[in-house]
Amino acid sequence: MKTPNPDLVEEIVRRVTSAVHPLRVILFGSAARGEMSPESDIDLLIVMPDGTRRREASRRAYRALSGLGISKDVIVVTESDVKEFGENPSLVIKPALEEGREVYHAAR
Repeated sequence: MKTPNPDLVEEIVRRVTSAVHPLRVILFGSAARGEMSPESDIDLLIVMPDGTRRREASRRAYRALSGLGISKDVIVVTESDVKEFGENPSLVIKPALEEGREVYHAAR
């Protein structure tokens, strides 16, 4: 498996958008680079509106994604976090934005 099954990505997006109503969902890491192995996890950067309680949104996202049969790492940030820290090379936001694949973008 080099990239995640499109049906799996669609299910992830469906569950995340239903649970936390994000602005954007970005798939990053080995899944976005086409380098997945059977041991790989799914890495998601979930961008939420300012004022969102990140920890609560993260809990809800993890809960919504349970039972998929694959490990996942979920990073929840706000729009302001992206603006303020998106260029910081020591934080995960920068590589997620640069190498990631946007799988959901809310209509505004």
